[in-house]
Amino acid sequence: MTAALDEYKESVKSRIDGAKTSMLAMAAPLESASSARPSKQAEKNKPSAPQKIQNQKADIGIALLSIGALKPALAILSKFPWFVDAYPDIADLLLRIVSHSMSPLYDSEVAKKERSNGFTQGRARWSANSPPRQPAKKQILTLVGPTPPSTSSTDFVFFYPDWTMHVPLCSSYEDLSNVVEPLLRFIGVHISRDTVFLTKLLRLGKTQLLVVRSLAFDFWFAS
Repeated sequence: MTAALDEYKESVKSRIDGAKTSMLAMAAPLESASSARPSKQAEKNKPSAPQKIQNQKADIGIALLSIGALKPALAILSKFPWFVDAYPDIADLLLRIVSHSMSPLYDSEVAKKERSNGFTQGRARWSANSPPRQPAKKQILTLVGPTPPSTSSTDFVFFYPDWTMHVPLCSSYEDLSNVVEPLLRFIGVHISRDTVFLTKLLRLGKTQLLVVRSLAFDFWFAS
């Protein structure tokens, strides 16, 4: 784990150094760039890049989050919180979990109208000899979580549909602060990876502020 942490810190440092140095400043003059091409023998003698360390503990955490096993997964993340930054798949899985946990409260408080399928359904095929028919999508099992977005002809289905059974659901704003907020501490700035969830969270916050403000006005007038 020490070697994996050092590799992660080195990658962060290299990204910071790359952001500070512009490509224009690193570019060589045109006349020297054409004449200073490395030979094929020099390219062969160039040392290969070191092999990336396979972190088994991070892989176990990803597998546990994929099937909804929160307790052992959070135990690993509590010991190694830098996993979320080093492996963005963990942040995506946590966002899938908090999105499912918040969905009952969001549906009851905000999304009270019927949802439209929008662009999730394929367009009907028109023919001169037959009525329009909806193209059928083929369902394919996937081991990747969160499930990849559907295409025009394929729907991806996660291989373990019972992953939601171990995820606590929010039915009140108190549940939101007790369930979603602690998980968001692990996610941190990676919440921007799911703009749909971020939008829903902000809408719930706006609804809660409106309720609190109306209660404060009622209390003020009553007193």
